[in-house]
Amino acid sequence: MTMIRSHARTAAVLATASLLLTACGGGGDSPDAKPSSAAPTGHPVFDQKPDRQLFHAVRRTQKAGNARFVQTLSFGSKAKGDAVRTTTGRMDFTGGRGQADVVWKVPEGVSGETRGVLLGRTPGRGDGPASVGYLVDGRQTHYRAASSAYWIRYASGDTTQSRTSDALDHLRGTEAPIGGTLLEGVGGAEATAQSPAAEGRTYRATMPFSVLRALFPSDLGDELTVDESTGHAQPGVPLTVTVDKEGRITRATADLSTLLRKDGAFAGFTTLTSDLTLTGYGTSAPAMTPSGTVRTAAGNVLAMWDVKDGGCVDFDSGQRLAHMVVTVDCSGPYDARVFTRIPLREGTSPEDTQERSDTACAFAHDVRRPVWLPKATDIWAWWTPAPKGHPGKDGVTCYVTTKRGDS
Repeated sequence: MTMIRSHARTAAVLATASLLLTACGGGGDSPDAKPSSAAPTGHPVFDQKPDRQLFHAVRRTQKAGNARFVQTLSFGSKAKGDAVRTTTGRMDFTGGRGQADVVWKVPEGVSGETRGVLLGRTPGRGDGPASVGYLVDGRQTHYRAASSAYWIRYASGDTTQSRTSDALDHLRGTEAPIGGTLLEGVGGAEATAQSPAAEGRTYRATMPFSVLRALFPSDLGDELTVDESTGHAQPGVPLTVTVDKEGRITRATADLSTLLRKDGAFAGFTTLTSDLTLTGYGTSAPAMTPSGTVRTAAGNVLAMWDVKDGGCVDFDSGQRLAHMVVTVDCSGPYDARVFTRIPLREGTSPEDTQERSDTACAFAHDVRRPVWLPKATDIWAWWTPAPKGHPGKDGVTCYVTTKRGDS
C-alpha cells in the first residue's frame, strides 16, 4: 500500500510539473513558441504514389471549379487529307454543367461513307451539319446546328432508346460535364515515366482499352476497334499528360492509331490522335442560357413515319439518326415536306425495298398529288420498318426536299 501511494504522489508531481512547463512554454509571448496545428500536408498530386498521380491530377482539376477547353480529334491520311473535329467550350466541374461548340473539317477527298460516319446522314440531304453547339447539364441538353434558327431542348428520356442514338447522351461525361474528352481516360491511365515541365510535370502513360469506348459516340466507335473484348490482349494506347504546379491538367495527348481498322469507313487512314488543352481555371464559368428560340424535343422530334401528310421537317435532330426529324412550320424555312405515307412490306433485299418504295411514291404523286406539290419535282422515298412492338407499321414516307430558306 505504501509503495502504491508513493507512486501516486510521484505521478501527481510529474503531472503538475508538466502543466507548469506547458503554461510557460505555450504562451503567445514566447519567441520560441511552436504552432499547435498539425504540419501541412504534402503536394496533392506530386507526393502521391507514382501510379496514382494521374488519378489525383484529375481530381485536382475538378476541384479547380471550372475551366476552358479545346479538344481536337484528327483522322490522318496522306492520300485523302486529315479529317479533324475541334470541340471548344467551358466546363463547370462543381455544377456539372458545360458548353461546347463542335466543328468538323472534312477534306473533299474523303468518301461519302466516311463523311456519313463523321457528320451523320440525312435522307435526301446528304451529310449532317459540320458545325453544332451544345449546352449540357444534369437535367437536360440543348442542341443547335449552326444552320438552324432554334435550339432543341432534350430532357432526360427524350432521346430514342437505341444503342446508335447516344450522340446526345454521350455528351454527358462522368469525369467532366462534357463527355468524350480525354479526362474520361486520364484517371485510369498508368504513368510509366515523368519529367519536370514549366513548374509542373509531364507524364508518359498508357491508357487502358476499358476507357476508350467512352471517348466516342457509338456510331463512330462502331467503325473503330474500341470493343473491350478485343482489347484485353492489347497494352492500351500511349498517353502524354502535362500538369501545372498545382497538379491541374493543362494538356493531354493520346495516340489512338491502333484503333483504326483496315476495312470500313476509315480504310486508308493511318493516324488517329486526340489532343486536349485546359486553361482559365476558376475564371471560365459557362454561359448556360440558350439565345433565341428554344423548342422542346417532346412533341417536336419525331420519326419520319409519324409526320402527318403535308407536314414540314428539318432533318437535323442532333441524334445522328436519319429517320428522326424535327417538325417545323411550313410558313418558314424547312428541309422537306411529307406528302403521303404508304404501308409497304419489306422487299427481298434493300435494293428491292427501295425500288418498291420509289414506285409507290411515284404512283402516289401521279394519282393523289396534293395541290401544293408541283408536278415536276424530285420525289424521295424513305422506307422504315415497324418499331418494336408495333407490327404492321412498315411503310414508306414520300416527301420532297427544299433548299434551306425556301418554303
